[in-house]
Amino acid sequence: MEITKEIITPLGEHKVVIKTMLTGAERERVSNAIMKYAKTEDGKTFTVTDMEKVALAEKHALLEVSVVSVDGGTTDLLGVVRKMYEADYDFVYNEIIETQKKMKVSTSPASS
Repeated sequence: MEITKEIITPLGEHKVVIKTMLTGAERERVSNAIMKYAKTEDGKTFTVTDMEKVALAEKHALLEVSVVSVDGGTTDLLGVVRKMYEADYDFVYNEIIETQKKMKVSTSPASS
């Protein structure tokens, strides 16, 4: 079951459907996106080789797994979001982060 939420971007007024929760596999995909920019000598300690690329890789992976559709379209969603006005792009990303934070809190054992 996929739980989604529809948002409207402030400038372009794009209708974007986002997931409100990720699966474990999707969360792993986001986490693994940064590993190509990390080096290790001992398998325990990691050094980031390019922090800017790490942040962008993680952001892109999160957008890829979280955006379900934009204006009804379902292809090249990362590309479509990246072509939005900066304010709309940031709005979509921030809504994903905030929505997932809220869902985590509302489904945690402590909140039951």
